[in-house]
Parts: sequence; structure tokens; C-alpha cells
Amino acid sequence: MSLQLTQELLFKMLFKIFYFVKIITFLAFITNIAKAEKLIFDVSNSKITLGNKKKENDFTIYGFSDSKRTLVLKITGPKQKVILQKKKKILGMWTWGKTGEFSYPSLNHYYTNNKINQIDFEIKKDLYDNIKLIGKDDDNLKKDLIEKKMSMELFKIKNSSFNIINKDVPSLFKIPVKLPQNSPAGNYFISMSLMDGGDKFETRKIKLEVKKPGISSFIFSFAHKFSFIYGIFSAIIAIALGVFASLVFRKL
Repeated sequence: MSLQLTQELLFKMLFKIFYFVKIITFLAFITNIAKAEKLIFDVSNSKITLGNKKKENDFTIYGFSDSKRTLVLKITGPKQKVILQKKKKILGMWTWGKTGEFSYPSLNHYYTNNKINQIDFEIKKDLYDNIKLIGKDDDNLKKDLIEKKMSMELFKIKNSSFNIINKDVPSLFKIPVKLPQNSPAGNYFISMSLMDGGDKFETRKIKLEVKKPGISSFIFSFAHKFSFIYGIFSAIIAIALGVFASLVFRKL
């Protein structure tokens, strides 16, 4: 057998092997796609107005998932900052000094499909991680903040929240959501996650615009967006009221 014929046979064999490997890889890719867990959801209203106490729900989440893992719906509110102050004595006078600063979403709601009352560790960890303490980190301060916000229903973890739409199609579900009346106005974000033993997959985030009627909502928004100007106006109003009160008492 000539060298040229041997090379041709070897080339044909390598080509067949390469073609076979491509087919195996493609079949494996198709199989992985078929086995991939699906998670799709949407919100009934992208803009809501709080203030109507008669409404049962503000909006509803509709979704589909064929996963057997824990499903978690997460709703986060606008970012908020809280300054921590400590009372201290300077030159014989008591004053307040800044000791730290919290930065966290003003609302943290988690809805799961767990049937038991036990709260998933991954959800607790996600809640703690969402609270940033600028300065010296302190888990006790975070714990106190979480407990206070939970008492106000601004932080919430609720199991058994997924309602099956049709028993014949258990993969379709809905989640009715009612936000507390003290929820701040602003842009909220909604996402869903598959959680299982540290392995987490999170979907895209859907923006929800929340509005509140009345002047109190405007003052709240203005105070957070323009805190310096709000502080100056507050000082001017306080001084003006004090001067006005002193003039009134003088005439009396």
C-alpha cells in the first residue's frame, strides 16, 4: 500500500471520527435543553397606586415552572438610607454623633412555594446581604433592623404562597400580592429564583412603579431625593413658626 493511499485512508477515518463527535455533542446539547428547568413569570400591573384599603390585592404574579426545586418570588423597594447616631458628651454638652449608616431596600418581600413553616437559609442569607452597613459591620444591628421592619410588614417571608391555577396543569401558578400601606412610593423590582442547596438561578427583574396619593407622598419623595434642601426648608419653617409664636405671645 502506497504512502499516499495510507494518508487518504487515515484522513477519511479522522473525518468520520470528527463527524461522529459533532453528532454526539449536538445530541447532548439538545438533551440538556430538553432537561433544562423552565421558569417564566409576569406581573398583572406594572403601575399601581396605594391607598385603597378595600382592595384585596394590589397586583398578581402569573408564572410557569416545571422545576421541582424551591421557587422564590422576591420584591424589593427603593433604596433607603438610615444614619446611626450615638449620644455623647462634648465640652459638657450632650450631642449626637454619627456611628454608621445603613443602606438597604425599603421593602423586602419573599414568597415561596415551600409547604412547611421553616424559612430557607438561602432566603435569610439574601435578606441579610441586602442590608449594607457603611462603617463597622454589626450583625446585631442588622438583626434589630430586620425585626423592626418585619413588625411593620416591610420585610416579609411567606411560605405556601403559590396558588395552582389549574389542577390539570400544576406548572401554572399565580401569587396574589398586597403591599402594606406604609410602603414608600418609587420603583420596585420583582424577580424569581430557583433555590436548592446553594445552587441559585435568578430570572430577569421586572420593574413595578408604585405611587401614593396625597401631599405626604410628595414630601416623603422630596425629603429622600433632596435631603439637603428639605433640611434647609425645615429649619426655615421652624424658625419662622418660632418667631410668629413669640410675636403672638407678646401681644397677648
